[in-house]
Amino acid sequence: PEMWADTDRLEQIFFNLIENGLLHGDGRVTVTLDRGDELGDSPESVVVEVDDEGDGIPSADREKIFGRFWHGPSNASTGLGLYVVRGLVEAHGGTVHVSDNEAGGARFVVRLPAGLPEAFGS
Repeated sequence: PEMWADTDRLEQIFFNLIENGLLHGDGRVTVTLDRGDELGDSPESVVVEVDDEGDGIPSADREKIFGRFWHGPSNASTGLGLYVVRGLVEAHGGTVHVSDNEAGGARFVVRLPAGLPEAFGS
């Protein structure tokens, strides 16, 4: 489906997620893009999954990682990347969350609305 978005901000979102996967995973990142209806979501959405092959993210930290200045035990980051990701995704009317993927690493799921904003009409 078509979607209305700021392409520079989308690039920033996915650059941050892929870079995190490369830095904190085992070097391999898989990106999957689907229409929402393919995954049981609204047909007016786009779903992007970014999977890494790292150790995953403990359940207790899955919401914390999106907080400003939060970083894991390695202290290898500023703690702003995922905070920025969430803010940009929400500014586009979407959501982002993290879970485990089948291989045990992290899976970041970004859901973005498709179509034109309501202000543009049908």
